[in-house]
Amino acid sequence: MFVKRKFLLFSLFLLTVSLVQGCSGQVNTKADSADASSNGKETITIGYQTPTAQTWGALIVKNQRLFEKYLKEQHPDKDFNIVWFDANAGSILNNNMVGGKIQISFLGDMPSLLNAEAGLKQSNYNSVFLAFDGKGYEGINQSIVVPKGSKITSIEDLKGETVSTPIGSSSHRMLLDALEQHNLVNEVEIVDQSVTVGMQSVEQNKISAHSTWEPYPSLIESNNVGDILLSGEETKIDYLAAVVANADWAKENRSYVIAFLQALNEAHQLALNDPKKAAQIFQKESKFPYEITLKMAENIRFDSTVYQKDIDTLNSSIDFLTSIGRLNEAIKLKNFIDDSYLREAIKQQETPYLTDEELQGEWIKERVY
Repeated sequence: MFVKRKFLLFSLFLLTVSLVQGCSGQVNTKADSADASSNGKETITIGYQTPTAQTWGALIVKNQRLFEKYLKEQHPDKDFNIVWFDANAGSILNNNMVGGKIQISFLGDMPSLLNAEAGLKQSNYNSVFLAFDGKGYEGINQSIVVPKGSKITSIEDLKGETVSTPIGSSSHRMLLDALEQHNLVNEVEIVDQSVTVGMQSVEQNKISAHSTWEPYPSLIESNNVGDILLSGEETKIDYLAAVVANADWAKENRSYVIAFLQALNEAHQLALNDPKKAAQIFQKESKFPYEITLKMAENIRFDSTVYQKDIDTLNSSIDFLTSIGRLNEAIKLKNFIDDSYLREAIKQQETPYLTDEELQGEWIKERVY
């Protein structure tokens, strides 16, 4: 009876999170936009994803009203209405960006590349990569999880089994990389399932395993309804999240973008210097338990900086998406990434940026932007 009750509570929690995202992503957005048009304020809409912990830099900017702070410094005589659009998938944010409803979005690495492709294919939309948000060293913050009590105790046990994951996501790539490292790519059936459905499938023992990203592996482990079979760290491939904008809007409103990146820089400094406060903000904004949000604050490197190693990781992600038929356009990152906004934002804050030599190396510990 206790176990069944635990499962029920876990399912109810997942449902609650989904409902919160649905409301903030649709109902509130429309209401805020209507208010903005009637009171003369300039509206800027930012997309973010509560279900993706490595985009939680957005939660600090939102909670602390940092964008408003820096916009006021840049434009003391202007009034702004900042609308936050919460979505449960990057594809939703991409569709709304192409439709002109969102100006800036926090996206996972794969959705950001699909956004770049949309900028190449759509006549009415251009895309620009502004900065990174969360980073997971060598694949940390992704995992393959199995139901509690599963007989599958090693990745080799997945031979002949079915594993679910959101197809075309970073966790799909991590799964394939892990299987390839163990010569199991052709021995495992991979099916497409969203994170929420995948977690419920694990909880109800309807799938052998699910590959996903934080905070869900920690949540399912904390609720004692599943176990982590393999951490993404075993693949040794960094897991990244990005900030992408409508390129035409960014060019026309450069000072707004600079203000936003200054806000993001302050958010990242807070996460680095006060992880407990960051965790409290994450808990309040996401509704995930504090023990989990604290783990996220400690494990995620929140850093806007575009290192060469990050570009290399994105290039390998382009190869992955192309190999599975999700990318059809040739994306050149030199045309997509524009860190001039970030460099100017940091310069205005009178903070020295990394040298070209430093950008060619490894991430510098305790130094983030």
